[in-house]
Amino acid sequence: MPIERVVAFRFHRDPLISRARVGLLRRLNPGVPVHGIFGGANSARGTAFQLAGRRLLGLDSLYSSPRDGHWNWKNGDLVLLDWYRERGHRLTFDVLHLVEWDLLLTEPLDRLYGAVPPEAVGLTALAPLSVIGDEWRWLAGRDEAREWRELLSYARTGFGYDGTPYGCLGVGPCFPRAFLRDYAAADPPDLGNDELRYPLFAQLLGHPMADTGFRRAWHSPDDDRYFNAVGAGIDPHTVTAELETPGGRRAFHPVRAPLRGLRLPAPGPSGLAHGPGKG
Repeated sequence: MPIERVVAFRFHRDPLISRARVGLLRRLNPGVPVHGIFGGANSARGTAFQLAGRRLLGLDSLYSSPRDGHWNWKNGDLVLLDWYRERGHRLTFDVLHLVEWDLLLTEPLDRLYGAVPPEAVGLTALAPLSVIGDEWRWLAGRDEAREWRELLSYARTGFGYDGTPYGCLGVGPCFPRAFLRDYAAADPPDLGNDELRYPLFAQLLGHPMADTGFRRAWHSPDDDRYFNAVGAGIDPHTVTAELETPGGRRAFHPVRAPLRGLRLPAPGPSGLAHGPGKG
């Protein structure tokens, strides 16, 4: 039986690029709904963008977070849960894909996420914290380290957690409906950030995890030119070269150029290095 998918498209700026991304998602995934989540600042400019956003971007619906822009950026999972409680729980779907405005996906979702079982939480660059290392910003700063200790204490006290903590990149995750239901009911605290909470709560709530394969390893400098979360924009020429290469990359982040006239490859084997599920 086909898996019913839905996209939550998260954006806060660059309406024309956002519109192009939504259009590409629809082109590649006919019949898959795309619902918007606006997470920008509550300024006059942001409000105008939000009000025009649904029609401008071609969205099925639009939800605007009442929180400020920095909080939304740090807590993408909590924004998603606010949306789920208010609107998403009414939708019919098996798997939800959270797609950021600067994430470029150039193959259908069922192919890109082919290595993620429908019952698993799909996370990018999923790795134990012992592999990631203490220099990661969500562990290294004084306030960040304190919040992580408090979150870990919360997990141990409230859930009896004694597992191996993981981190991930919060770009391109996907979630089975059952996980979103359980995660919303758990009402996670505003401690740490989404890249720590996603894998932790998957473990606490008993949901398996799998790597999306969009980045081949956490510590992989060669991957930065295709997929990174440190703000280094991907060169459009790199995207074009990969799309012209059989088995090349098909997911890129961050891409903040319009890429007009993007030529998609003919259907064929994906070049993503999908790893086995971790959980």
